[in-house]
Amino acid sequence: MRTFMQMIPGGVPAVVGLVLAGLFVSLVPIRPQLWLYPLVRQTVALKIDYQTKDMLTKETPHFVIRYRESDVDMVDMVAAAAEAAYEPVTVTLTYAPKGKALILIYPDRKAMKAAYGWAGDSNAMGFYWGGVIQILSPKAWMKNSQSVEEFITTGPLAHEYTHLVLDHLARGNYSRWFTEGLAQYVEYKANGYEWVTAENRLTGKLYSMDELDGDFDGLSNQALAYRQSLAAVRYIAEVHGEAKLSQVLVYLKAGEKINKAIEKSLGMDYATYEIMLNLWASDNMKQYSKIAN
Repeated sequence: MRTFMQMIPGGVPAVVGLVLAGLFVSLVPIRPQLWLYPLVRQTVALKIDYQTKDMLTKETPHFVIRYRESDVDMVDMVAAAAEAAYEPVTVTLTYAPKGKALILIYPDRKAMKAAYGWAGDSNAMGFYWGGVIQILSPKAWMKNSQSVEEFITTGPLAHEYTHLVLDHLARGNYSRWFTEGLAQYVEYKANGYEWVTAENRLTGKLYSMDELDGDFDGLSNQALAYRQSLAAVRYIAEVHGEAKLSQVLVYLKAGEKINKAIEKSLGMDYATYEIMLNLWASDNMKQYSKIAN
């Protein structure tokens, strides 16, 4: 679930050109970064594409899916879920990347964790990195591994494809909380899915926006951090309208930081945005106590 610039490919020796490009990107102003970032991402994606060329392949109108023999009976399900995610994601973000996105299927968590030195959430069903979506085989986690509907609703493809599309649209210029909030928002719109637990109620002590902006992955209560990120995006879309959410994306594409993109789009300062979204979330977001049996 981590995005390109937040993950380190420990399992992939970095090519000299990629290292130099990365160093240069870190030293130049934001606008040159917006042009250089896609080149770095493309370098990584091409490398992964080459390294997986011997895997079995299935193509759909918008995706190239690579898998192992053990997942021959799963690939059609993954293909259907990927195509089902395409329209909700591209319509919500009003953007569609050129070409076909690469999806890799791993048979188990061990294989997925070993891929490219991935060190993310051990319970994640997939992650996006370097222009490529990598997912766990439905066999490894679904109760009914033949249910296309269950995989579309609870699987990772809508979420991870949102990360990919935002990464292309904003050229890496976004915060961790925003990409996770946006990915959850698309899941919520498309499938009605929300991650609601006893640990992520929005009626108690919350993280500040400074905390979410500063070290999203380092926050101790990840369930709450994710829930707050969804609330922050839903507040923009549902209170101010999806046109304002699209405007935030336009500002990110132009190189604005997330706080300025939100301020300019909503016509309020970031502190007021934080106060208003927390008030809205406590009254309008589903809470664990309200859904527990």
